[in-house]
Amino acid sequence: MLASQPVATPEPLSVDDALERLVNQFSDPMACFRELIQNALDAGSEEVEVWFEYVEGKLVAHIDDWGGGMDREIIHTRLTRLFASSKAGDRTKIGKFGIGFVSVFALEPEAVCVDTSRSGEHWRVLFDAERRFSLIRRERPTEGTQIQIFKTMSRAAYAEFCARAEEVVRFWCRHVSGEVRVSGKIINEPFDLEAPIKVWWRGGEGDQIVVGHDLEGRGFSGFYNRGLTLVEGALRDSIAFKADSSRLEHTLTRDDVIRERSFERVMTRVDRLIGEQLRDGVVEALDTELDSGDFDPEPGPETLDRIEYLWACAAYHQREGQLQEVDGAVFWSPSGRIHRLCELRRLGEREGGAVVLAGGPGPLTRVLESEGYRVVWLPERCVQGRALLESLVPAPARGELREWCTVLPPRNSEEARRWQMLATGVARLLDDWGAKLSGVQLGHFDYQGSSVRDLPVLTQREFGGPTRVAEAAEIGSGLFASRRVVALNADHPIIRQAAGLAEVEPELAAYLTVKAFFLGGRLDPELDEQLATLTFDARLERVGAGRGR
Repeated sequence: MLASQPVATPEPLSVDDALERLVNQFSDPMACFRELIQNALDAGSEEVEVWFEYVEGKLVAHIDDWGGGMDREIIHTRLTRLFASSKAGDRTKIGKFGIGFVSVFALEPEAVCVDTSRSGEHWRVLFDAERRFSLIRRERPTEGTQIQIFKTMSRAAYAEFCARAEEVVRFWCRHVSGEVRVSGKIINEPFDLEAPIKVWWRGGEGDQIVVGHDLEGRGFSGFYNRGLTLVEGALRDSIAFKADSSRLEHTLTRDDVIRERSFERVMTRVDRLIGEQLRDGVVEALDTELDSGDFDPEPGPETLDRIEYLWACAAYHQREGQLQEVDGAVFWSPSGRIHRLCELRRLGEREGGAVVLAGGPGPLTRVLESEGYRVVWLPERCVQGRALLESLVPAPARGELREWCTVLPPRNSEEARRWQMLATGVARLLDDWGAKLSGVQLGHFDYQGSSVRDLPVLTQREFGGPTRVAEAAEIGSGLFASRRVVALNADHPIIRQAAGLAEVEPELAAYLTVKAFFLGGRLDPELDEQLATLTFDARLERVGAGRGR
């Protein structure tokens, strides 16, 4: 049987050790200004003044408030006694650990002076560099509490200290309800976000939340208690929000917010605002922008930036699955037609390229729209709009304008007549070969948005209609093959040369044209031999018929 072991008793924590730990708990010594301003506001002051002097080589930092002040009892039980606080259980005051004042010693001051009055008592409390204090009765009253911090430093260090102190106070206290001045400047800012689209929620006890979409699409989160900053960071991608609640509390080290039930309730409210009111605000703003009747297919940078911002906002809610039950205008067509959310969602369930992306209007987009395709206007720089469309319409039902082509008709009847000899020869050769044709026509392939301008020949189901580029080389000769129209590119050098040759050698011109069409695809020695034989036979027939006459 093992002998019982004595239980180790931990060494008691001395007051000096406790004080040292409290002084050194803050990563930034300048955080003492936050603590002192917090205490002033908790004492009921509606304003706090922070200002600085440089006297005989010393910094003198002043923190003045006009709150309730302190009497002897408060000084002994709260100011100079660690962890003694009347704030526990009071949600209107957040410094419930009673250690705010101790933070001044993180600056390693040579002395700290506190002048205060309450209930007809007027006191001065002096602390030395060793944190020892003495209590002195004063005859002259002080309205509220005035704190002075003394520290030797160079004038350059003094200037740097003042600038840094203002920066710290502005960060931690810019949203407090009381007026805070640093060196005579008011540092208070509205509880707001720099976001074009944002929504608010306001509850009891001064609680409020604002959520929005930042212009740069950055995530931001800020938690506050009565406007005093608890922690800032980024908890939601692409979403900015600020939450101010008397129920939120900071950790002992003041570097985070306590993640408990009150925090979870706030976050539930934040998420509800994002998924409902903010979403509705985005849809409404997008609908208003697109349905204003001001569509310009070549907008300036400012307009593009605005619409890209709205698309980025909508893309966020689409990724979160929050656009399923709402409708509204979401895209333009190159002709200014409105595409709506419900329409695109419905098309996204189909296959076959029902939606075509286009950077701007042109002959091809007009042809596609006239044939019932949903053409979506999306300039190349609009990456957010593309992301939104791709999430609404999956790839099987979505295509790019470059995947399509068309042919423009001859510019006039004279142009068509000049090319008729070549067209007739090509039709004869392909017909002899066995192709199923609806005709051979001259056309122009060079137009805005064309991806086939370098092709000498292509085929279509109907001349001038929309054709997939992948099908532009199709030509059938089997029993079940569909008839195609062969279009000759009037702007291509091969076709231009062939047209001239057709005046004297139409069969040879047709052979060269058809060979150029098959080249790079199905042309092989066997097919080339077939075409050459058919060309030779047709030429013999024409020459023989001429001799017979």
